[in-house]
Amino acid sequence: MVEMETAAWGPLGAGEGTIRRRLLLGHSMIAAFAGNRIAGAICFVETSQDPHDRVNFPKTFAAYSSMARSVPVLSLYVYNLGVRPEFRGTAMARRLLSEMTEHGRRAGARWLVGDGRCPSYAGAQDGTPDKVVSDRKFRQTIEDWHRTGRMPPVKAITRDPLLRFYRRLLDCEFLHLAPDFLPEDTSSGGYRVIFAKDISQQDGHST
Repeated sequence: MVEMETAAWGPLGAGEGTIRRRLLLGHSMIAAFAGNRIAGAICFVETSQDPHDRVNFPKTFAAYSSMARSVPVLSLYVYNLGVRPEFRGTAMARRLLSEMTEHGRRAGARWLVGDGRCPSYAGAQDGTPDKVVSDRKFRQTIEDWHRTGRMPPVKAITRDPLLRFYRRLLDCEFLHLAPDFLPEDTSSGGYRVIFAKDISQQDGHST
């Protein structure tokens, strides 16, 4: 798992100690294998928190990714969807998200919640496999959102390819901007765009 984290995230990847602590907190990890190695994984924690409650929503990635599992399960807080670079562009990320969604429905969760990276803010940083270039208009969108507190149009948010990927794949709603969420992620300017998908809905109808 550590090897996959490094391949997927470079210096932002989690080490063995962090992964062990998360498992002890009751976190779940679903992995995809290629031969005898992990090619991709999705990691999350089941929580009773409502992602629309901004007051109690974790303010940093460290807090978000180190929550203890809590019940009753209302949400799945996803903090890692990692795929080795050689498997990007395949259906692996989609399959991992699908498996996690089914897990969430079985657990009785309503919300799938993610902290969307936005590397178009500053472009790929050294040591990471990202190939995203900086987008001046997107950067201005994020800074205006931070300054005014007003959510920009979806079209402006999805100029970033990762946020566009989540929007297209999940039809998720963007909830709020989280500044200084992970300062080490300089490509995103430390920002995260928090999003949620109502997974109690399937094929347009309540399950």
